[in-house]
Amino acid sequence: MEKPVKAILNGIIVGAIIAFLAMVLYAIPLFNILILILPVPITVVGMRQGIHAGFISLAVSSILIGLLVEPFLGIIMFCLNAFVVLGLIITYRKDLEMNEAMILSAGGVLVSILVSLQMFAWMVGKSFFDFMLDSMRALINANAVDLKAVREVYQALGIIDKAASPDQFAEFFISQMREMVPVFPAMLLITSLFIGGLNFLVSRSVLKKFGSPTPSVPPFKRWTLPRGTGRGFLGLILVTALGSWVNIPNFDVVLYTVSAVFTFIFTVQGLSVAAFFLGERGVPGIVGALILIVTLVFMSFALTFLGIFEQIFGTRRAYDSRKED
Repeated sequence: MEKPVKAILNGIIVGAIIAFLAMVLYAIPLFNILILILPVPITVVGMRQGIHAGFISLAVSSILIGLLVEPFLGIIMFCLNAFVVLGLIITYRKDLEMNEAMILSAGGVLVSILVSLQMFAWMVGKSFFDFMLDSMRALINANAVDLKAVREVYQALGIIDKAASPDQFAEFFISQMREMVPVFPAMLLITSLFIGGLNFLVSRSVLKKFGSPTPSVPPFKRWTLPRGTGRGFLGLILVTALGSWVNIPNFDVVLYTVSAVFTFIFTVQGLSVAAFFLGERGVPGIVGALILIVTLVFMSFALTFLGIFEQIFGTRRAYDSRKED
């Protein structure tokens, strides 16, 4: 069989398998989070059989989802994965470093989400946020009787007026949700970094097992941000704080977004530093992992501080130098 024909057939087969797995995983609680790494098999096919084979598998899986479940879901599935796969393939073909690869992969996720949101708006006739708010309003109104006890608690606490009707209670909840809209950019960027990094690490692991060349990734305890990240963080915080101080429109949203993203990446570095020193102290892997999880849940601020401290003073480098001496 000629190589182009074989690549196309492999793409079709993988696409059919991905569609089947997507439908199965969607129906299984907890395991449905694995849907986040569906770009991995598509990327692997694209790297081993050619980029055309990868996008054939994506197209086939999207078409099957559209035919078997809902046409709208098929379109969204294609939009959510296309730029992620493209970003990952570019990452491997350019042989980028780990930090660059994660940023490019996260960029692919970000573009995919934005395109999907725009497609949603075109197809539904309203933005995703308006759709969610309208759905929430309808849900609250439809369950007004069941939510009566909740409404009475809010009234007793003085959060809403005691004469508030079910419709007014629904509008109160909707107004609270609208106030959360400014945090969406930060959530979007952090989600993109997380999903992009996850897809890069998993796809790299799979490609490495197949013997394909991949970027070097150090052990987690050695992960470090590029030099200058700390200065960039402080500079951006200063600029956005000044903009907010002089009342430039929406600069408070920019300030929150920048600070949230940098908090996230410094927290990850703090986890890496903590893992390093736990390992140096001979703490068993499982125990160390539990300590890191508990610290992340209850003392994430400490990890953020540790990440910033590492960026400024290079504690791991100093520790290594001291050991060598």
